Amino acid sequence: MVARRFLVRQVPADEEHTVEYDTEDGLDVLRFQIFSLTSVPPDLQKIVVEADGSVVDDGTDLESISEVLRLVPIGEGDDVDAAAAAAARAQEKSDEELARMIQAEEEALLLQQYSIQSDGGEVFRERVEPYMRQVLKYEDPLRQEAALKTVPVDELKEKALISLAKEGIFSPSKNEEDHAFLLQLLFWFKQSFRWVNAPACDICDRETSVVGMGNPLPSEIEFGASRVEIYRCNHCSSITRFPRYNDPHKLIQTRKGRCGEWANCFTFYCRVYGYEARLILDFTDHVWTECFSNLYGRWIHLDPCEGVYDNPLLYEKGWNKKLDYAIGISKDGVHDITKRYTRKWHEVLSRRTITSEDTVSAILMNITRKCRSGLSSDELLALENRDRKESEELSKATYLEVNNSISLPGRQSGSVEWRAARSELGQADSLSCSSCPIRRCVDAHVSKIYDALSAILSHFCDNNIPNERIIEVFVTLRSLMQNLKDANFKSRRVTLDQKLQQIFEILPSAERLLSAISLKAELHTVGDPSVATDGNLIHTSLALPVALDAVDEILSNYKSNIFYTKGHQFPRGNRLCSGSVLASSEQLPIGIATAAFDGIRLSKWEEPDGAKGCWLMYKVHGGQTCELESYDLMSANDAPERDPMDWVLEGSTDQGSTWNTIDARSSVIFGSRFCRKSFTVDKRYKANVLRFRFLRGRESSANPRFQIGSIDFYGETHMA
Repeated sequence: MVARRFLVRQVPADEEHTVEYDTEDGLDVLRFQIFSLTSVPPDLQKIVVEADGSVVDDGTDLESISEVLRLVPIGEGDDVDAAAAAAARAQEKSDEELARMIQAEEEALLLQQYSIQSDGGEVFRERVEPYMRQVLKYEDPLRQEAALKTVPVDELKEKALISLAKEGIFSPSKNEEDHAFLLQLLFWFKQSFRWVNAPACDICDRETSVVGMGNPLPSEIEFGASRVEIYRCNHCSSITRFPRYNDPHKLIQTRKGRCGEWANCFTFYCRVYGYEARLILDFTDHVWTECFSNLYGRWIHLDPCEGVYDNPLLYEKGWNKKLDYAIGISKDGVHDITKRYTRKWHEVLSRRTITSEDTVSAILMNITRKCRSGLSSDELLALENRDRKESEELSKATYLEVNNSISLPGRQSGSVEWRAARSELGQADSLSCSSCPIRRCVDAHVSKIYDALSAILSHFCDNNIPNERIIEVFVTLRSLMQNLKDANFKSRRVTLDQKLQQIFEILPSAERLLSAISLKAELHTVGDPSVATDGNLIHTSLALPVALDAVDEILSNYKSNIFYTKGHQFPRGNRLCSGSVLASSEQLPIGIATAAFDGIRLSKWEEPDGAKGCWLMYKVHGGQTCELESYDLMSANDAPERDPMDWVLEGSTDQGSTWNTIDARSSVIFGSRFCRKSFTVDKRYKANVLRFRFLRGRESSANPRFQIGSIDFYGETHMA
């Protein structure tokens, strides 16, 4: 580590800023500090070393460069010559690489002429055409009606709206809602469908071992099971059959299989809910789904086996797959979309030896023409325009640079032995991670709920209410909130029994809790007294899980003889909210940095490579400063080896230019899952940016990952 002081000259604003910086924090932290001073977002910063004109990037040695830097916002016309020259040099290199790739493609096409099979065209057609018959089953109204009954649609709609609300989108467009629902459908399917390595014994439900293949029974052939695997129980020697069904109507009943069954059934569900969907046949033995996103105006990749979306380089870069053909198959035709899934097209071409590229195109075009034979001229024109746009997109895709900052995982579905045999473990068996954007915490409701619960507990404390009575009240409140959560989110209403009516009559702060959850008590209206949503449906959906988790924690504390004292136990008032967060890295899609601030126990911030050091910055909302009094950290739901152990908390009074140490801890052990620890800050500083530097995880030598369940800051805020 080297402490540096940089002088940053901003062009064209003609301003100078001093930045104090530790080089071990990396370039992302430097960019965030500059953003705090200049309001130029990190992804729009071009930082140039004045002494030699070089552009600062991830490969720059920040310890040795000269201290005077020039900041040029990307897109500004007043660029500096040195920066333009550096960009030109980078472009020239890119052009050289492009020329080499095109030459390699030409050579691969030339070699392809000598390696293709004599009957390759028919072989290729026979691989594709059976799947056309398969996808047409997705359009059957009876099958679709049966599928609709198997999906908790209201629950998924609510989760979709909550996911948008967490991004600050409370009034989404139809395209945003449709896209969010599709992702929730993917996550639900991933949880509800079961992967089968070897089926459990039909008799004793214990492990089996494969024997071989068997002849399908008429009842199995009826649902497309032309292949049947035979297994013998390792304990009772009974025989178990595993028919490989491909009729989606049967699959929504069995809800199990491998990638073929998973992709087949999920693509069917996508069609059931009206998405333009296609089954993707990978000739190297995998299957997945694509859907057309009206939000993005393009096809997006969805892999139900992995629960991954819009990550097409997963197979080549993550699994280390040697792709050859990836064919998209739908009711409207078939398309060769291999180029979407590779950045090594010249290498892929060398493996496409079944038949010539012209023959592939002709076969697919012929099948597509038959599929569209009954369409109107307007429908044909719309499909042709979309095809043309996709063709242009795919032509450009193969020449895009690979973002090496994004680490993609090896295959996760299936046993390790099976994945290893297929050489699909990838470079490292880790989950996906990404460099983070700056994210805004949508958590004002969390602070309001904690304030309301703190007021209720303070009332009990001031009036010396017995602990048994406190527990009784919170058990009753919890039952009310659980009933509200279980109700349909569009029409939440629960009738109050006499016990609940008494609580609201003698405890005015209980209505404050309802208000924090966007609920209202109707005690003196015509009809039975009740609690219902106040009309803000998504705010209620967002807040109810937070309130339930908080009440559960209060009850757990009281039952463990941990009693509330003002200002010391959870929950407390003065919780900071609505700030902006930037982290060293995060796991997508659920382990993002703001998940540590959402008040939900099961969510967490997860840093895939953070066990030996990672960081998180929190910028106070609205240009305010805060005087931090305390903070809480809670361990996550699993994997204690990923817990934080050593850390430093710092504060900045100048938007991240310089830092003061507020608190430091070492050798902290979280004794259980969802274990909350509160830390009082001895050094009181006013700060507008807070930074955690987590120095070490609990088992950093054996485990690369870091996680934290929740982070809560408490203190007074002031306008700067």
